[in-house]
Amino acid sequence: MMFFSENVYSQLYSNGAISTGVTHLATSTSAPAGYTWSELQTPAGTLGFSSFYNNALTNDFAIAEEFVVPAGQSWSLTNVNFYGYQTNYAGLTIPIDALRIRIWNGDPSLGTSSVVYGDMTTNVLNAAGSGEEFIYRVSNATGTTRRVWRFNATISTILNPGTYWIEYQVHALNDSSIFMPPVTILNTQSDPNWTAKQRNANTWAALIDTGSSFNRSMPFQLIGTDLLGIEFSAGTSNFSMYPMPVKEVCNFRLNKQLLENPDSLTIYDFKGALVFKQSNIESSDFSVNLSSLQTGLYFVKILDKNGKMLYSNKLMKE
Repeated sequence: MMFFSENVYSQLYSNGAISTGVTHLATSTSAPAGYTWSELQTPAGTLGFSSFYNNALTNDFAIAEEFVVPAGQSWSLTNVNFYGYQTNYAGLTIPIDALRIRIWNGDPSLGTSSVVYGDMTTNVLNAAGSGEEFIYRVSNATGTTRRVWRFNATISTILNPGTYWIEYQVHALNDSSIFMPPVTILNTQSDPNWTAKQRNANTWAALIDTGSSFNRSMPFQLIGTDLLGIEFSAGTSNFSMYPMPVKEVCNFRLNKQLLENPDSLTIYDFKGALVFKQSNIESSDFSVNLSSLQTGLYFVKILDKNGKMLYSNKLMKE
């Protein structure tokens, strides 16, 4: 039972966009109705980068990009969006049938970094959440052969504050090439924060544009919930809860006289699953032993004997 309605999934992070608008800067040509261009910014020369594998593994490319979970936040990630195209693809649905993801706790090219989520074998593609992005990737001439698609992944992980890298690769329906357009901004060639890297088999290298020789950045969005941003509290003046975070024993003290005494305490994880319950409290000051709970964020409720909520708040277990 999910008991907090504020836990709504939303975009937590965007690493940049690829659309440059409805007008092609080099030729002043308007995009087809309902579409925009993603126009290569001269002298940049790479329309898209390889991030695909084939069944024979004669091609095994992946791209990784950095992102940061800010201090004071805890991200519960449910989905990720990536973007790619297959030149001359005429299908009406996405041109891929597999998407793989790994999240690292640092630069994956460094031996000191390790994987904190995912692998390069599990297919996490969410076809229902994927689709056409209504963008054409073009150079200094217009065209409609590079139609951009959104590739959505379904994941489940919680990331605490820190710097991470997300690595991804796809597989084409026809076992051929798929290309990923980089972040594209009008009249912009580089940015100090553009640090993407590409893996070819087991070798990592900076993701460098062939025309400008600048490092590139890749567009993606992280979707989920900031657990520490959830507003879930009621009756907080009724009780004191300490220490916080809690290691083993959590104490509760009634701060003022209530019409009904506390009767039960329940604790739920971030998915709304009941993980702890203590009944027949019958005391204004009581303690509960939470040593069996895993490290993480939880939500606590105290009810009276009639089921009325006297107190609710977040609880952090360390």
